Amino acid sequence: MVKRVKYFVVLAIVLALSGIAQAGPPLPLHTIEGTSGVCLSGTAYLANPADDGKAFGLPSVSTTAVFLGEKDLESFAVTENLWGPIEVGYAYERFGLGDWPDDVKAAAGASVSQHLGLHNLNFRIMTVKEGDFECPWMPAVTFGTHLKWNEGQTELDDDLGGLLDTLGSDHSRGMEFTFVASKTVTDLLPRPVIVSAGVRNGDAIHTGLFGFAGERRTTFEGSVIAFLTDRLAFAAEYRQKSDLMDQFSTGGYHLVKAENDWWTLCLGYVLNDHTTISGGYANLGNVANHREQSAFGIQVKHEF
Repeated sequence: MVKRVKYFVVLAIVLALSGIAQAGPPLPLHTIEGTSGVCLSGTAYLANPADDGKAFGLPSVSTTAVFLGEKDLESFAVTENLWGPIEVGYAYERFGLGDWPDDVKAAAGASVSQHLGLHNLNFRIMTVKEGDFECPWMPAVTFGTHLKWNEGQTELDDDLGGLLDTLGSDHSRGMEFTFVASKTVTDLLPRPVIVSAGVRNGDAIHTGLFGFAGERRTTFEGSVIAFLTDRLAFAAEYRQKSDLMDQFSTGGYHLVKAENDWWTLCLGYVLNDHTTISGGYANLGNVANHREQSAFGIQVKHEF
């Protein structure tokens, strides 16, 4: 893992040194699930909107790596804007299970895959623009529909003799609905501050990385983004988790712990008109057999 961290740090330095003055910042970032936002939570603002009178904006792409204490997560995302208020996107997440398969083998004698994959297909539409209805205080409001498919959940459940089904992860596919409002505040601090708050309705277990429960819950998420300079921004975000999977211990191993809420602190740096690099710290609580309180991630996002 140390080698991978060094690689991404070197990549970040190289990209930063290549930065030039920008005309318009390529923001917002991409979430790991492939929507415009921060890292874990979306914003109502959409990436790379189409010019007035045009149907298609240029695509945005990103790659994200998250290094947990015992696991790892990589995400590859692309978004496309249509007519300005519509965003379609796709992300593939590869979730490395770390030493969890070893613990499963030691506790139950079962051999399981070393990773899981999650496909995310997103459709979002901005239904209210910021300042609409001649109200300066009106935030931008965006609704989203998100189709998800975990490509390894069924095989993992079979390898475990139906244990995932018993614990609550009995679906490999799920659908989420999101509502998020964002407002840029310009009169409190010397530079703009963006406040976003939203709700998510779905049945995902660990955002779908461990499958879906079939039982739906509504959770809260939000973020605050503060611009420190014209090119550097600080963000803090929080995402409530639904905790839909039962805990499980056997053979002296606690293989499935209770799901906790997630939060992150990160910095985003605008390199130029097209590219942003960001990185930060995440507290992800319990993830399967370990408590992942010190995760670090980095993302490179490019708008064409």
